[in-house]
Amino acid sequence: MLKRVVGLLLVVAVLSMSEPGSAVAQPDDIIITGSGWGDGVGLSQYGARAMADSGNSAISILGHYFQGAVVRDLGLLFIGSDFLADETPVWVGLLQDQNEVTFEIEEGMADLCFDSTGECAATIVAGEKWKFGLTGNGECAFSRQAGLGSWTGGYVVFPPSGDCSASVLPVSDPVTIRVPLKGRSYRSGTLHFRETPTSSGVHLVLQVGIDDYVSGIQEMPDFWPGAALEAQAIVSRTLAVRAVLDHGPVEQFDEERQELCACHIPDNSPDQVYGGFTAEQGHPFWQGRVGGTSGKVLTWNNEVITAKFSSSTGGSTESNEAVGGDPQPYLVSVDDSPSLSSVADNPFSSWTRKFSRDSLATTFGFDWVSDVSVASRNESESASTVSLKGVVAGKQVALTLSGGEVRDRLGLYSSYFDITVPAPFDDVMSDHPFAGEILGLVDLGITTGCTTTNYCPDLGVTREEMAAFLVRALDLDLSVGANSFNDDDGSVFEAEIETLHASGVTSGCTPTSFCPSDTVTREQMAAFITRAFELAVPAMPASQFTDSVGTQFEDEIEALYASDVTSGCGPTSYCPRGPVTRAEMAAFLVRALAVA
Repeated sequence: MLKRVVGLLLVVAVLSMSEPGSAVAQPDDIIITGSGWGDGVGLSQYGARAMADSGNSAISILGHYFQGAVVRDLGLLFIGSDFLADETPVWVGLLQDQNEVTFEIEEGMADLCFDSTGECAATIVAGEKWKFGLTGNGECAFSRQAGLGSWTGGYVVFPPSGDCSASVLPVSDPVTIRVPLKGRSYRSGTLHFRETPTSSGVHLVLQVGIDDYVSGIQEMPDFWPGAALEAQAIVSRTLAVRAVLDHGPVEQFDEERQELCACHIPDNSPDQVYGGFTAEQGHPFWQGRVGGTSGKVLTWNNEVITAKFSSSTGGSTESNEAVGGDPQPYLVSVDDSPSLSSVADNPFSSWTRKFSRDSLATTFGFDWVSDVSVASRNESESASTVSLKGVVAGKQVALTLSGGEVRDRLGLYSSYFDITVPAPFDDVMSDHPFAGEILGLVDLGITTGCTTTNYCPDLGVTREEMAAFLVRALDLDLSVGANSFNDDDGSVFEAEIETLHASGVTSGCTPTSFCPSDTVTREQMAAFITRAFELAVPAMPASQFTDSVGTQFEDEIEALYASDVTSGCGPTSYCPRGPVTRAEMAAFLVRALAVA
């Protein structure tokens, strides 16, 4: 009998509830404005740039951003003789879980050897292209591409084969190796292949010295002031040393670390990016600053600290604790106004992102989002928690997330942001109790308001308006030509009234009258919705509401309660004779659509 809406997301193509020819009210985008880039903990790079331009030394810059920490030489710290004696203690993860790895010799010579047996497959020279990977028998082998120069052929396997732990051992100085999949070349250190414990893939790892690793870091433009580059070099070195100390020598890697990368730090780590010899070539001034700070690290009580950095902030750095880390006395919130100064020339000093309500609803699991706001802030004034309100399956839902999670899920530059939510209508603010449901009706095409800019949430709903709302919500074909009631002639909604009658949802207020201008009461609303959406009346009504007992539509009221469409106007009351406002009507309809 009825072409019912199957679910909340079925959008009905219908006319508006306002006068013909009026424009559809389109809620504006939700606007997020912010500052900074990154999580804001530790060194602010643009802040360091501005401080260096103002004459501050690297030591002064680091003393500001890591308060209480002291720059010391590694050789003066009690960090173990084995660590200090190892010239190449850092294992950098380049590729993970590969079936095979291709590499090219650009300069020098190297031996291709299996670590467990010491057997070598070949000595390779410049111009050769090789790969290492799994063979059909479950072992790994080296193979060389046939031909040289412009003529090349397939790959030829060079025996022996063995397990998947192997190395490219330099036999000349220098040796430069290019890894095409990375788009980078590596000169310092030794390339190793390591088999993953469980996934039968191969990791590619570069074993390199501490300063050689720092030389390949690409985190700051080469033309920035020397003091800023020196500060970054010390922070990057500290970060690398801390990673080596935390994970221990490669022989002590646990299975989780071996499975992840068989490394101390991946080259694309969120902490910092390593670009190898390719990065070194493009940053000659950086190389000088790395050399000028060789061996220098940040310490606290003679221990290497956990160093962090980000591009910039919203004016104050973040404490480590605020981003979910352990409290650290040297990672506290400090002034970072230099990063927002004109001297810093920071492109992230302010930014704006716009999101449609639909996109936010999809991202955070709502049907409709009515309000988003920063609920609490950290000491730095970054967003600590964000409150989201809206509708899910017809019910109002409130969600509180951390500012960091909102940043990550929306792809924002930082957690230093403000949120502006335009009101969907001039008379419905984003924090209106039924803002989400009203937005739902607009989105479904059931209404566009009482005018082009207003919804009139507190106005009562007339019976003729109710007919129009239901016909559009149910996507019913309009009845043409019938004239069942003598008091709806000339009504703008006469066709909808006749359609509702033809569908069996109403028989009027009398046999020949519909009373189109009368305000719908809450008990009449129960009857309209129960019939329109064919909600089941409980076999044994529980009489949830004391004021609905004995009313004409008691069963329909109980059906609404049983279907989770209403919880009443109070804990034990339904207010059956109370008028239904347009805001309440939105809530009734959205919930009914959710259970239909």
